[in-house]
Amino acid sequence: MKNLIIATLIATTSLTVNDCYAQSFKDKLKAKAAAAKAKSSTPAKTSTPAKTSTTTGSTTKGGTTLYLMEAERGKTKVQAEEGELNGKKIIAINGAPYTYQDEPSKMLSKKIYFTTAGIYVIEYDENSWVSVMPDKQLGKAPFGKFAFSNFYSSDASKAKSMTKAKAEAYAIDLSNKILAPSSSGPSKGGNGTYSAATPVKFSGKAYGEIEITFEAGAEKKILRKAGGTTTFIHMPEFSKIAGVDVYTDASLNLHRYIYVDKPGVLIWTRYKSGALGTQLWGKYDQYNLYAMDKQVVRGLLNSESEQKEIDSKVAAWTKKIKTAEDKRRADKESKNIANRRLPKRGLVDAKLEAQALTAAKGFAAKYSWKETLTRVYFSGADWGIRRHKVSGIQTARAIKGVIVMTRPDGLCSYHDAVFAQEYDGSKYLTVYFDGILGAPFKLKCEHAK
Repeated sequence: MKNLIIATLIATTSLTVNDCYAQSFKDKLKAKAAAAKAKSSTPAKTSTPAKTSTTTGSTTKGGTTLYLMEAERGKTKVQAEEGELNGKKIIAINGAPYTYQDEPSKMLSKKIYFTTAGIYVIEYDENSWVSVMPDKQLGKAPFGKFAFSNFYSSDASKAKSMTKAKAEAYAIDLSNKILAPSSSGPSKGGNGTYSAATPVKFSGKAYGEIEITFEAGAEKKILRKAGGTTTFIHMPEFSKIAGVDVYTDASLNLHRYIYVDKPGVLIWTRYKSGALGTQLWGKYDQYNLYAMDKQVVRGLLNSESEQKEIDSKVAAWTKKIKTAEDKRRADKESKNIANRRLPKRGLVDAKLEAQALTAAKGFAAKYSWKETLTRVYFSGADWGIRRHKVSGIQTARAIKGVIVMTRPDGLCSYHDAVFAQEYDGSKYLTVYFDGILGAPFKLKCEHAK
């Protein structure tokens, strides 16, 4: 999706380690474990074996014997042991450690372990495990293909009767279940921990979870904590227009905003071209989703239709606000036009004013002005002398003037400008156009005479 900060959400992180690499990775760890056992027959101090729940198979000093559906590197069984390593819950299979994945394990009510080689070891039942290396990250997208899959069980007959297709189907089913909508009902919203669709970066670190605090008072605020704290200030007028609460980053020039889509769901946005109210939602603008319920985030990451829905919501809110702001600006400008008058006339010199008008028309033609220049007069009381920076010799003189114009829309306008005359040592030459001062001002033609 073009607007979500992730380049594409449907094609989530792929695990490209191939089957051969996975096996060699295991073998290296097995070799290290064997070498360690050869030096000492006592368990490592950092490992605290947990009780096994197996009802069949043999439990040895090295853990539980698990029989394999398919032999790995010529081996038909492995040793597995659950415990702790450096304060982290692990399962060691032939000495290779897999780290416990707390959140998906709770979500699926199955023990899930993972190694950075890209392999998951997933509880199948009380004495069996499915081991897979999928092409997708669990919780990001459904598993599709597997570079490696196997089934381990302390029941030899169960391992023998299991098929590769059934083991992989089990893993795929869990990868779909974790993406299913939450059954806990609507979020209560408010303060708490929110999951981010795209990790929030701060000082080189990425935070998948952030702390959100709503502050009440004379000025409502949202505090977003992800490493550092960012303050967003409530915008009551824009909130009323959009129909949802809108907050702006306290660093106003960053053009970052938060929309409260519903309780527990916030949409962070960044506008590249300008502030909210001055532009429509564009191709290069970005959004992120913060949700109390992680399943909301997972659903978004796995659904192009949900991404489009968020995109459409933000586009609609942005358009409402810009439309209202355009009208406000137009009303204000209309009042200004009605009340505006030409600047007071200064020095009067009809001959030099005629030369100034000719010079201004030449400039307007060069840059294809749509307005028609009608007259020029001087608003400055007198000429200012220009001198050479080094010698101090007079080189020219300049004066402020006003260019009066009619416009194609039926209004008139004027431009503040500067006109000058070069000095040759004895006389001043023809008036020339020396530059525009600011933007033009519109006014009614009855006041432009």
